[in-house]
Amino acid sequence: MKFLRKKIMHLFCVLTALLGIGMTGCSKKNYSWSTEEEYYKLPIWRDHVKTYKKLNYPPLTAKVFIGDSMTEGFDLKRHLQSENLVNMGIGGDFTSGVINRLKYAIKLQPKSIFIMIGINDILKENDMARIKSQYARILEILQAECPETFICVQSNLPTSMMGGSEASNQLILQKVSELNQYLKTLCEERKLEFVDMYDSFTDENGNLKNELTYDGLHLSDAGYVVWKNSIHNLIAQ
Repeated sequence: MKFLRKKIMHLFCVLTALLGIGMTGCSKKNYSWSTEEEYYKLPIWRDHVKTYKKLNYPPLTAKVFIGDSMTEGFDLKRHLQSENLVNMGIGGDFTSGVINRLKYAIKLQPKSIFIMIGINDILKENDMARIKSQYARILEILQAECPETFICVQSNLPTSMMGGSEASNQLILQKVSELNQYLKTLCEERKLEFVDMYDSFTDENGNLKNELTYDGLHLSDAGYVVWKNSIHNLIAQ
């Protein structure tokens, strides 16, 4: 029954997104919004940022994870068993939102930054050229402002039944693959670490494996184990 409720809420969130109405925190508090500017005024976004402002670590000690709900749901300490782990994931966030709050990660001058962002841009049908441009801007800022920080870009992951049909999901998968290929090339040009986790999450049809998700987008605990295994050797860097 719990799984069914999550599935119904997930389909509702997808349908509202396709209509251009966001429902942030669908499994928690519901906030309606239609533009990114409106989203950044919501308590769910502002409260996270208030928390980031209070963070204080010695330079080159914090290991920061930046992203959306995928990152926010990652129990870093339990899975990675390392010190000074900082979760800067905000459910529903976009590449533009990451740009808006990068200063709080930069302030820490962290030892490492792991970033995964972009799936909400794709689901919101943002222009791909804009997504790529903003991602490039994120990396440009981080490299300029955190010259001693190890920066790792993690690929976006596959989905299943997004948009309510296999055909709609295939269109999303195509965009995810396009963005990942761009990020791989961009990281090669900028001499940054790129971790391609995509294939580790796909089933025989190219969709997100059922056992690694609870709604076709967000990860189950088993999904986070796969993620952990993909980056565990980089945490010590």
